[in-house]
Amino acid sequence: MKTNVKIIISTFSCSILLWGATSYAHTAHFEQPTRSAELSNDFRNATMSIYKWYLSPMGAMVKGKTAFDAKVFAGYAEGLKRISTLPLMEGFPKESGEDHVDDSDAKEAIWKNKADFNKQFKTFQNEANKLAIIAKAGNESEIKAQFKKTANTCMTCHKQYRAK
Repeated sequence: MKTNVKIIISTFSCSILLWGATSYAHTAHFEQPTRSAELSNDFRNATMSIYKWYLSPMGAMVKGKTAFDAKVFAGYAEGLKRISTLPLMEGFPKESGEDHVDDSDAKEAIWKNKADFNKQFKTFQNEANKLAIIAKAGNESEIKAQFKKTANTCMTCHKQYRAK
């Protein structure tokens, strides 16, 4: 009987130690960056391509290259608003810029001015949200004015933080 109790206690103790060690190792793993610089670059490029997916047809309407359709425009604006909520900043870990990743357009200035970079992204998100709201209302002149503000947030950031 004493042997069974010793075995049970030993097994239980070993299980607790193994669980604790596994938990610790698992936690330590997730405290470390798990994505490569190349994967981060791919994520942000893919996200920017989706921005372009929505911005391009809106820009064509604003510039008169295609007929202006308020309902269609509102759909694109809503799509841009939704995609702008993705956590794009996760795609900018240190050492994922042009000096570290062959096909990166991200200037090192991003990491030197991280607070400003984050602020500019928040401004883009806010303007994209405003664009979706204004586009739903359907007033063409207001939509075009807000589109220009939204597009300017992209250009301002690209001028400072994009290499190409």
